This record gives sequence, structure tokens and C-alpha cells, in this order.
Amino acid sequence: MSLSLDKPTMRNWAAVLAFAVGICYFSVFSTPDAGVSSFGPLGVVGMDKWYHGIGYGVFSVLLAVALSSGTKEADKATSAIAIALVAIAGATGFGLLMEIAQTFVPVRHGGIGDATANAFGATIGVGLWWLVAGRDEGDLRA
Repeated sequence: MSLSLDKPTMRNWAAVLAFAVGICYFSVFSTPDAGVSSFGPLGVVGMDKWYHGIGYGVFSVLLAVALSSGTKEADKATSAIAIALVAIAGATGFGLLMEIAQTFVPVRHGGIGDATANAFGATIGVGLWWLVAGRDEGDLRA
């Protein structure tokens, strides 16, 4: 059995890989939180948590798009829940791995707050993907 991917599917997975590499670089190899303000726009959590949430929100959407790109039109409705759950779990799991990896780097530290922001962002991102992807193309033009 051979696996053949069309060009759009390959591009979608390439985007996932590129974004994952970017997250890995900024999570493990770059200088931590240089110049990040202590509170975000609403003054409740730090700006770094906003960056985590936005980053993992985008990452989860890229995962959902890549996972759904090979799905046949007839299967999209039934697999949308599975795609959403896998995208959330994949982005959250990757975020946990990055937090664990940070504990082995002298100038970095992993944190439950960052992991929570990653999971929250992933869930919001997939929720937004669900709202947009679940709409009919005709609905989007209206």
C-alpha cells in the first residue's frame, strides 16, 4: 500500500512542520521573554501567555487543515469531530513536549501556566476552524 499526497496536502503538512520548527526554536533555543511586558491586553495574564495562546491557536488550525485536506467530501462531516480532537491533542501534546524540553535548557523553564495557555489557544483555534470549516461555501460568500 502506497501513500500518495496531492500538492495541497503536502503544502499543508509542510506548513505544520515549518510552524512546529518555529515553535521549537522560540521555545527552546531563543532568549526567554526578552522585552515581553508583564501584563497582556486585558491585564489578567502576562503577554507571554497571549503569545503562547496565539501561537498554539495557529498551530492547531494548521493541524486541522492538514488533517482535513485528505478527507473526501462525503467523510468530512463525520470526521470533523475526530479531526478537531486530534488537532487539539496534537497541538497540546507538542506544547507539553516543548515545556518539558525547556526544563533541560539552563536559561529556560517549563511551566504549567504556559502549558495551559498552549492548550487554551489550541482549543480556541480549533473552535474557530470548526466554525469556518463547518460552513457551506455558499454561506461564506453571503
